[in-house]
Amino acid sequence: MIPKVTQLFALVVILGGFVALTLKGEDTTSYVSFAGPILAAVFITSRMDQRTDAQDEVLAKISHQTNGVLTQRISEAVNTALDEREKRAPF
Repeated sequence: MIPKVTQLFALVVILGGFVALTLKGEDTTSYVSFAGPILAAVFITSRMDQRTDAQDEVLAKISHQTNGVLTQRISEAVNTALDEREKRAPF
């Protein structure tokens, strides 16, 4: 995950380059076309990591609720059935 400091640093560097080119009177079109995707990638990657972490948490909760609850129910049902069978067994 890209830390916020790295995102801020990338933003400051790119904006600084843009301002420097503008003050010199240079063409900024190629700079923007180069720096724009880099800046977008930095912020989008961070957002995707946040969403992935949230999705992992939700999936873990769902997995625990279904598998954990079902395993417990199956275990209780098997134990109940075995207890009933032992009570009825004509030994």
